[in-house]
Amino acid sequence: MTSAPAAAPLTVRSFLLGRDDSGTAPALRQALHDQHAGAGLLPGPRALTSAGDRAVEAELASVIGALLELDLVSLLAAGWVRHTALREAAHRTRQYPGSEEVVALATHSITSTHRPAVDVLVDGVPATTVEVGLTVVLRITGLVAVVRDAQLVAVRAGECEAEAKLAVREIPVASRQGRLDLPAELPLRSPVDLLPPDRQGHTRPSWQPAGPGPGPGPVNPG
Repeated sequence: MTSAPAAAPLTVRSFLLGRDDSGTAPALRQALHDQHAGAGLLPGPRALTSAGDRAVEAELASVIGALLELDLVSLLAAGWVRHTALREAAHRTRQYPGSEEVVALATHSITSTHRPAVDVLVDGVPATTVEVGLTVVLRITGLVAVVRDAQLVAVRAGECEAEAKLAVREIPVASRQGRLDLPAELPLRSPVDLLPPDRQGHTRPSWQPAGPGPGPGPVNPG
């Protein structure tokens, strides 16, 4: 486990692995191989060859790489939707359209847990499922938020300590904790609705693929 400031862009990938370039996939493949996270998936006569294990590791690295592209600012925003002080400010500013409140937040933590599953196919037939687990904990101190018309429109950053853990089949593959170098004002992609109509029953953010494209899915080692 290392401890150091993260560099931009603020993705889980850049924080956890310290990089956001084309070298990420080989690094993930090597980590999976070193921890034997992709080996021995099938017992007995159905066992994969060494080449099959490496093919599974390569595909898992690709799937996990897509997961690690999660934006840390978006994870923070998802947590702030549930913050009591911000929701109270949202209710007040919704009651008085055009009004704005500046809310200073004390030290608080946001935990984001993601557990996608990857199906492994052998000769096109489902053989087993690989569980992937990613947990990100963000602890923020001295943050100031601006709420207007029930939306979070600006955030002036304080200090942020982060911890990320990645596991495959409950085998630890990578972990890191350290300080996030947040910009003076966080770049929200758009105003965040603090009173979304669909938030009932949601306790923490979860990750799901939005549609076709990179994301958890079947892996066929060939």
